[in-house]
Amino acid sequence: MIEKILEKVIPEMTSHLEPRQQEHLKNVLYVNFHGLEVQKECTELAATGQDGDEVKIKMFIASKKAINRQDNTLRNYANEIITC
Repeated sequence: MIEKILEKVIPEMTSHLEPRQQEHLKNVLYVNFHGLEVQKECTELAATGQDGDEVKIKMFIASKKAINRQDNTLRNYANEIITC
């Protein structure tokens, strides 16, 4: 999978880099990706059986958690939304 990514990245950068820079970029990418496994993320929507507003609130809270908001702050967000 990494090879496929590099096969797309390197040609995209060709017009922006000189040949020596292209080779350096390729080497840096290979070294940094070595030993890593890349998997395609599944982003398909699936029915949850939950109310649409409830799902939106959970998604909002999850987005705030993803940017490292504290648990207390997340609870405050949820309480504020629910009381509106």
